[in-house]
Amino acid sequence: MTPFEYISLLTSIVIALGITRVLSGIGKIVQLRGRVRVSWVHLLWSGDALLWLLLNWWILYRWHTTERWTFFLFLFVLISPVIAFLMAVLLFPEPLKAGTDLKAHFSDNHRWFFCLGALLPVVDAADTMLKGWEHFLAQGPLYMATGSIFFVLCLVAAAVKKEFIHAAFGILFLVYMLVFISINLKVLS
Repeated sequence: MTPFEYISLLTSIVIALGITRVLSGIGKIVQLRGRVRVSWVHLLWSGDALLWLLLNWWILYRWHTTERWTFFLFLFVLISPVIAFLMAVLLFPEPLKAGTDLKAHFSDNHRWFFCLGALLPVVDAADTMLKGWEHFLAQGPLYMATGSIFFVLCLVAAAVKKEFIHAAFGILFLVYMLVFISINLKVLS
């Protein structure tokens, strides 16, 4: 087993736990259909979180050429999956049962959810820099602009309780991820 395979094993487990949390929550909504108050904004952010977790797992592969691992580098690589997992946990109450109001649940947890989300572009920028200054510069100015915008929008979404803001941001984030994936992530290499 290579050092990367060893490191990516636990990181993949954390990501898989987040994916499991989102899919289990959605599955429970389907199972309890009609007995749970569903919010399309909550479902949008559930889909965004799922896509982010999948993207996180895909991008983890970019570390496969790293030969020298330290415990601190391992912890750093684990930060983003842990944040995404915590965001997934905040999306669904435990247990999710009949009578649950997911709109109210999302509203009650939106501050923590979006504050955690604000950490993601910061961690991503540091992650990109750790892959080398040349790699960081190769991302171009759009990379820093979108990361900064995402950071600010997360702080705004955390500060306000307006569903319209959360909805507009959720749609924008989904579109951004789909564009990012279609432009940048054609194949593993």
